[in-house]
Amino acid sequence: MKVKLLSVVLISLVFALGSFAQDSNSKKPAKMFIINGEEVTQEYAFSLDSKRIKQMNMGVSGEAKEALIKKYGERVNESSVIVFDLYTDEEMKTVKRITPKEAAAINKKNADEHAKKIKASTLVHTGDMAPDFVVDMLDGQKIKLKDLKGKVVLLNFWATWCTPCMKELYEFPDKIIKPFASNNFVLLPVSRGEQKDVVRKKMEKLKTKGIVFNAGLDPNQEIYKQFATDFIPRNFLIDQNGKVVYTSVGYSEEKLNELVEMINELLKVSEK
Repeated sequence: MKVKLLSVVLISLVFALGSFAQDSNSKKPAKMFIINGEEVTQEYAFSLDSKRIKQMNMGVSGEAKEALIKKYGERVNESSVIVFDLYTDEEMKTVKRITPKEAAAINKKNADEHAKKIKASTLVHTGDMAPDFVVDMLDGQKIKLKDLKGKVVLLNFWATWCTPCMKELYEFPDKIIKPFASNNFVLLPVSRGEQKDVVRKKMEKLKTKGIVFNAGLDPNQEIYKQFATDFIPRNFLIDQNGKVVYTSVGYSEEKLNELVEMINELLKVSEK
């Protein structure tokens, strides 16, 4: 018997969809809602019967992304894509309903398991010295991490297809780039596992939204694999001595605010 993880789905749904109504007057990316391979309206997505939702993914990559681009064009690259898989009528007959207490227990178990996976996939932790690397930048520069010693460095791993990454990057101009436009701070966003042309196209689109930064390229994940084995977005805040003083996985307003506070503290120390 399949178990319907209703609480998990609803929490994800609220997190993903709850703020979408606020995007109409912002510079945030447009949204695309895909159900079983077909685009639907936001209104239709909101009207979904939660009992029908099998899975929801924030972002799409690989063959699935290529199929959507072939069908809907470059708009896929310019949007935050939310993909729903629904139970069929036949599958619905085998879905077991669960009580709120059972749902809470399942929710906690899943959260604990996810936390364990993040911990296991993290190779560099707070207090560690950051591994040195050389990264090719989109503009042709080469940056070596150890050459940035004496500055505060925010190493951010992201990808063009990753919806949480995009949410975070859209906050960077106002919360990171403009406030810390200093010789003592370096933002180093590295695209994980993507070719140069893909990153360039995304950066051109972001530039039209006022999001401008020099992206690093890590097409074979050689840099990323020194720091982690899975999950993005990831942030590693590195102090003036090359030590990692803060890490985060995933995007949330709370995590980003914590990151901003840590950068402020490090820069205050360097000014003394």
